[in-house]
Amino acid sequence: MTYTLIKRNKSFRTDSHSQFISWMRKSDLMDWKDNREFMEGYAYRKLTFENIVIRDHDEESFVEDLQKNNLLKIESSKGFLGLF
Repeated sequence: MTYTLIKRNKSFRTDSHSQFISWMRKSDLMDWKDNREFMEGYAYRKLTFENIVIRDHDEESFVEDLQKNNLLKIESSKGFLGLF
C-alpha cells in the first residue's frame, strides 16, 4: 500500500499502519519515544492549531481519522496494471 500525506505530498510504501506511523514519527521535528506518544502529540497539535479531531487511542482509528479529514490517502501499490 502507498500512504500519501496529502498536504505534504510525501508518500511511504508499507502494508502496515504501524510502520506508516513510525515513518511519520521519525520524520517529525520532535523526538518521540514511540508511536503511542507520537499519535497523542500529533492529535493534540491538529486539534489545537487546525481544530481537527484525530483519535489517538489506536493505530487503526488514527489512520481512519487522517483519511476522514483528507490528510491521508492510501492506495494499493500492486504491480504493473494491477496484475501482480
